[in-house]
Amino acid sequence: MKIFLTGGTGFVGAHTARSLLDAGHELRLLVRNPDAARTYFSRHGHEVSDFVVADMCDENAIRQGMVGCDAVLHAAAAVSLDPRKAQQTYENNVGGMKAVIGSACDLGIRNIVYVSSLSVLMQTGFDEINETTPLANTREAYSRSKRDSDEYVRGLQARGCPVQVTYPSAIVGPDDPKLSEANHAFAQFISQMIPNTTTGFQCVDVRDLAEAHRYLLEHPATGDFEDARYIIGGHYYPWPELRQKLEAVTGRRLFSLPIPGPVFRAMGQVMDLLKKIVPFETPISVEAMGYVTQWTPASSEKYLRHSRLHFREPADTLTDTVRWLAASGHLKTKFAPRVAVHP
Repeated sequence: MKIFLTGGTGFVGAHTARSLLDAGHELRLLVRNPDAARTYFSRHGHEVSDFVVADMCDENAIRQGMVGCDAVLHAAAAVSLDPRKAQQTYENNVGGMKAVIGSACDLGIRNIVYVSSLSVLMQTGFDEINETTPLANTREAYSRSKRDSDEYVRGLQARGCPVQVTYPSAIVGPDDPKLSEANHAFAQFISQMIPNTTTGFQCVDVRDLAEAHRYLLEHPATGDFEDARYIIGGHYYPWPELRQKLEAVTGRRLFSLPIPGPVFRAMGQVMDLLKKIVPFETPISVEAMGYVTQWTPASSEKYLRHSRLHFREPADTLTDTVRWLAASGHLKTKFAPRVAVHP
């Protein structure tokens, strides 16, 4: 199978591409920097040379690049916390999604996977989040772009377009080309402070997510496309449990100060106000602190039942992630002596 894939130099796209190449599929990658893509895949034992060099909003280049492809996976996304880039982030993500997914549907490609985000379903007032949960009212540019993109894709599904959608939680794991947000958060949990507050943290191993994408491409939807939506949630950890697991991996005690949820959310409000006065980039916001303190566990039961696959053990994911963070210089070895001493 020949697959047109976007985001091949990003965390999700790169691992998905490697999983597909390992399974013997051919890829055509939409990239802006083919040299970076060649270097990454060569380092992991794959020679990739079929590229479309263009921006993900370049609909003409994308349509030409899809010619001869049997399937499409759209994993590319612009991620920025800088309020000065908010409109650009929103327009790039929504425009890119329409250019890629819309073009694939127009060209009659019958095997399409779109990578959404669990944030589009995340809201308070539910005991559990699943695929039937209504889309959330999001505030920040990135989450709004994913929410509005999801709404557009659902419209395509309703009109009979064969699009499958995945909703990953926070994505962690090794071999991260650009240090994704969740891996960066893990480094901060270990080196600075891990939250000790209400609810907890849900994350999925990028390798499990890549396997999910490979499975869905190898098993395209054949009917009832509005039901072809899958949460890929991995494991959920209450904050104290995550601290204990990371301490077991690193071999040291982590700093964790008990802070009530309302205090975290008040910090988010203050930061949002400050950003309106002096724009700056920070992970602290009302929306982000809502996720930290009011996260509702999301169920992956539908995907696991459909695929008959499973998520790898938490200890494997956490160990591999922390070891990679230390080995790649994103985490000083003094903060993870156990994995640094036993690589």
